[in-house]
Amino acid sequence: MKKSEEQSDIEKTLSKIPKSHRGLLRGYDFKLHSGNTLNGDDDHIGYMDAEEEEIAVAAPWNYGREFATLHEIAHVVWEHLGKDIKREWQKLVNKTKKKHNQKPHVQSDSLDQSAEEIFCMCYANYYTKHKLATYSHPEWLKFIENLPK
Repeated sequence: MKKSEEQSDIEKTLSKIPKSHRGLLRGYDFKLHSGNTLNGDDDHIGYMDAEEEEIAVAAPWNYGREFATLHEIAHVVWEHLGKDIKREWQKLVNKTKKKHNQKPHVQSDSLDQSAEEIFCMCYANYYTKHKLATYSHPEWLKFIENLPK
């Protein structure tokens, strides 16, 4: 049976992340929605449901679908990070966010989120083909690069 274009795209995206992170996704189903937001949910472009082992992503206007998919994958990765790594991330964000927020290319209201959400955006930004300036802080990207593989 021939793979769909979407399935091929998901496989290409998964090939970009560390093997151990791909392993966390074993058993997950990916559901792609055609609109800007999820079907029946005008407030969200994606979700990750660990209990149902499902990641759903729409085709959002402001983000590429690959970025949104990587963001939802990052929630799975976040769930498996140890408390020390999460604490280290929180400290780094607290230390760097205010200064980074003052740069002209940064969409400052985008950084008014929880540490987990900023982590997921940075994770997506690290692995996506088309980077977003708001989440391209060098220390944040280095943190993502140095995550346990």
